[in-house]
Parts: sequence; structure tokens; C-alpha cells
Amino acid sequence: MRKSVYIWAMAAVLLSVPVAGASSFVTIRGQQFIDPEGRQVLMHGASVINKSRADNYQPRVTEEDFAQMRAWGWNCIRLGILWDGLEPRIDEFDEEYLKKLDGWIALARKHDIYVFLDMHQDLYSYKYSDGAPEWATLIDDQEHPSETGAVWDDAYLTSPAIQRAFDNFWANKPCSDGVGVQDHFAAAWKKVAERYKDEPTVIGYDLFNEPNIGSGNLQAMDAILVAAARAISEKDAPAPALTPVDVLAQWMSPEGRSKLMRHLKEMDIYSKILEAGGPVYSTFERTQMVPMFQRVRDAIRTVDSNHSIFLETSMSANMGIPTGVAPVMDSAGKPDALQVFAPHAYDIVVDTADLALASDERLELIYRRHAETGKKMNMPVLIGEWGAFGGGSPEILPTARFNIAMMEKYLLSETFWDYSGNLGQGACSEVFQRPIPIRTNGVLMGYKTDFAAGKFTCTWKEDPAVKAPTKIYLPKRVFAGPDAVKVIPPGGGFTVEPVAGGAGDVHVVIAPTGQAVERTLTAN
Repeated sequence: MRKSVYIWAMAAVLLSVPVAGASSFVTIRGQQFIDPEGRQVLMHGASVINKSRADNYQPRVTEEDFAQMRAWGWNCIRLGILWDGLEPRIDEFDEEYLKKLDGWIALARKHDIYVFLDMHQDLYSYKYSDGAPEWATLIDDQEHPSETGAVWDDAYLTSPAIQRAFDNFWANKPCSDGVGVQDHFAAAWKKVAERYKDEPTVIGYDLFNEPNIGSGNLQAMDAILVAAARAISEKDAPAPALTPVDVLAQWMSPEGRSKLMRHLKEMDIYSKILEAGGPVYSTFERTQMVPMFQRVRDAIRTVDSNHSIFLETSMSANMGIPTGVAPVMDSAGKPDALQVFAPHAYDIVVDTADLALASDERLELIYRRHAETGKKMNMPVLIGEWGAFGGGSPEILPTARFNIAMMEKYLLSETFWDYSGNLGQGACSEVFQRPIPIRTNGVLMGYKTDFAAGKFTCTWKEDPAVKAPTKIYLPKRVFAGPDAVKVIPPGGGFTVEPVAGGAGDVHVVIAPTGQAVERTLTAN
């Protein structure tokens, strides 16, 4: 028995050696990430970011955290970078900041974790939260109120300064040197791409976190409030009808928002609201957001043809409003061969005290629309943010499990919002350390976790041209031992590799058959 295990372990090592002349970078094939050995990769991990200017935006993680991520089966992080940290003064890039970024990427490399870089912002600028430096925050003397709403992102609706900063960004208004602010933003990305163009640990560039429409929010909100007042009043008749002003007042207070959340459990009401705001946001995405993506893509491609461009949606699509995002093009007018659809998926209860009121129906709509958009554009879909479960209390666990069911149903890559060392301690820990096919020889057809039963199944069709093995991560709550793992057809069998730092967590390494055969692994 030991001899056969040794033989198969050596075979797995030999088969995983890259083919001579093959690219060392993760590439894209249709809707799949492809590793240098030709295997399909599901990206799985979390955002790692510190939005504090006082800390110079350096993540509060250590090498032990990277080891923990690896032990949990993660193979990817969304590493936040802040424009204010990168370029605090116009045309002056902070080399010390970049050297620290080098260090985080080196730690990820050491622990076999991919990185995509996320140019992060919330409320546009560090002046209001995080993002752009002061020199790129063009507000034309507009005011930022001291009270902005019930939760932080209400400021997108209530702050004239934030709205004007975004409007000027989309208009590419000149900064103090006469160069457009968007042109500066593209040049900042070019600087980053030039530094990492030859780094295989980096898989791509998430161009702009949650692009916001700016003052266009007011037009969209007017339509949404009218639709909400009408739909809720029809449902509550003969109670006194609500006005749009009533709905807005409820939305802007914690108590009123909780009341609205219960109305929005009704999918017919929720759908009418999405339909009302959709045209404004999708037009913005087509006419302003995608051209910005194209500008930044073109700047990056002057120095880097190895890494993927990650395209987000505006914040509106986080909640299920159909997106107007479209692929960026190469110099021949064809879709860039390396691009990823990277939307976020949040139920509307996120960042409130009503996390337990999350709706599976709303979440299903969000994930379905993201999957449909990815399929339409023929890109891999990576959910760049999801969750934000706060302390991860027990009443959130059903929602956490449902998010995973959607990831599995649509074969989505994902990075949770966000990493902290105590993720493995709460009631939701099982979803952060879940079984997943990390690398698949051929095409992943489906996989499913039964958390209650501690059972996992995975099916894929092998590609005879790919010589590297399939690798599946199983946490100890699912892996009872080699005898509890079955692979049909068995082919040459499998080996079990303990995950460094994991107490009973393993990678199951399945030798390929060399045939175009469908195989299934079950574990419980």
C-alpha cells in the first residue's frame, strides 16, 4: 500500500511539471481561468485590504495569516491598493508604498496564493472615506454634510461633494496640471502594470472598486422612490398611500429601513424597484464606465499583455439591477483576450442591523443575473465581494450557505469581503473553509456541498491533452479519511496531501486517465 501511494505521489509531481515553453501566467479560455498546466482553476479567497490612511493603507496581516489562508484551501486574494497611497502627490509615486506591495505579493507567492490588485475606493476619496488623493478630488467647492444617512454609503445620495467628484472624474476634468483626472488614473494603473508585468502570482487588475454614477444617483433614486411608493401602497391598500418622500425618509433612518426591508421581501415589489432604476444605471455604465475601463485597459496594455483586466459593475448591479457593462476591446476592435467579469453580490441588508432579514430570492436574482452577464460576454465570473456578515452570528449561517449554493450552481470564482484572522471561529466558518475543486483536469461540470450532512460531490470531464492532476481541497469536516473518498471511474487512483498548517485538511490529488472521460468524486 505504501509503495503504491509513493508511486502515485511521484507521478502526480511529474505530471504537474509545466510543459516546456508554456506560459507561466494564468490565462483565460472562454469562461475559465486556466493555469500554466492547462487546468481549469476556481479562484477562492477573500479581499485583503486596509483602508486607513494613518496606516499608509497597509493590510493588517502577517505571514501567519497567509499560512492560515492556505490551510483553509484558499488560492487567491483580492489585494487592495489605494490611489492616495500610490500617488499621494500629482505625478509622484510612492516607492515605499510599492515596495510594501511587493512584499505582500511575495508572501502570497510563497504560500501558493494568486493575487489580483483592486484599486479600491469608497465615497471616491480619502477625504470622505478612501480612494483618490486630494489633488484628484475635484469638487468645485461643493459641500460634504456632517450627517449623511443611516449607513455609510447613503453619502452617495446626500453629499454634493462626492457627487461632483465623481461627475468630474467621468468628465475627465483637468487637474491642476491641465491633465484630465481620468488620464491620471490610467497612468497610475500603467505604473502598477509596468511593475508587475512579469509576475505570475498576479493574475490581473481590478480597475475600479464599485464605480459610482455621481449626481446621476439623484435621477435614479427619483424613479426608484416613485416605483417603491406605488408598489408598497398597492400591496398595503386600503392603508394610506405612501409618497416618494415617505419612502426616502424611511430609507434614511435605521428604524424606517428595517420596516422597508420587510416590504422588499416581496419580490414583485423588489423587481419593480429594480426595473425603475435600471435604465439610468445601465446607460451610465455603457456611456461612461465602460469607456473609462477602455482608457485604463489601453494604458495597461502598452506595458503588460500578461494579466487579465477585471471589470466591475456600478454599485447598482450589486443589488440585482441589470448591468450595462461590456467587454473592452483590443487594437483590432475585438474583445481583449484577457478579461474577467468581477461584479459584487450583496443583499440590500448589508451594512445594516438587519442581516438576518436577508432574502434568498433576492440573492438568487443577483447571482443569476451576474452569471447570465458573464455567459453573454464569454468571460470568467469572479464575485469580487460578497458576504460582509459582520460577526457571522448563527442566524446568518443559512444566508452564508445560500451564497455558497449560488457559487456552486453557477461555477463562480469568488473573494469574500473581507479577510480577518477570526473568520475561522464564527458560526459561518464552514463557508470560508469549504471543499472546492481548486484545479481541474478538463472541464468542471458541477460540484455541491451538503453542509448539514458533511458530504461533497464533484464531477468533471477530463481533457486528454492535459497531463496534470485534478486537485480538490477537502476540510477535515468533510474528509473522514481516504476510505471515505470515492472516485468513479477510479483510473489510476488518488493521493492525499495534508495541507500545511491544516489539522486534518487535505488536497486530494487525482491522477488523470488520459481519456476524455467524465469522473466524479464523492466525500463524506
